[in-house]
Amino acid sequence: MAHQFTIYKTIQGISLEKFTELAADISLHEIVCRRIPGENLEITESKISGDIYTLRREYNLDVNIPDVAKKLLKNAFRLKRTDITNLKKLHSTIELGANLPLVATAVREVVGNHEKIDVSLTWTVKVKIPLFGGMLEKHAEGEIRKFSELEFEIVEDELKKHL
Repeated sequence: MAHQFTIYKTIQGISLEKFTELAADISLHEIVCRRIPGENLEITESKISGDIYTLRREYNLDVNIPDVAKKLLKNAFRLKRTDITNLKKLHSTIELGANLPLVATAVREVVGNHEKIDVSLTWTVKVKIPLFGGMLEKHAEGEIRKFSELEFEIVEDELKKHL
């Protein structure tokens, strides 16, 4: 059985209308990607087709292990992430792929008004390791929450720079 959880964030000082306008700016998405901690970022696709924005990227997670272990494990912590966003509905699907027995997907929704936006990320995480999967899923939740909060901070900072 998969593990599910939701992360919420409110960003004050930006209207839903302005956010919708900024969300259609590909360069803003790519700036956010470049600011997320990791190594060897590669944006493999970043395009708008109609109302759909697709962003595919790969990078090595910035995990807290000794450098020697990082060199030995090379791309063991290489994350592949795909975000497909409907720019009109402000609804996205996110898929994480890794060189680990992990399946993680999310649905992101943005709603708001003239003074704030509310973002929700509903994640489903499945670790395909018998007996230890549940424990590792909860650990994965902690890591996803940590990186999501960091990403929210970066997004908020970039949005305010563009107001």
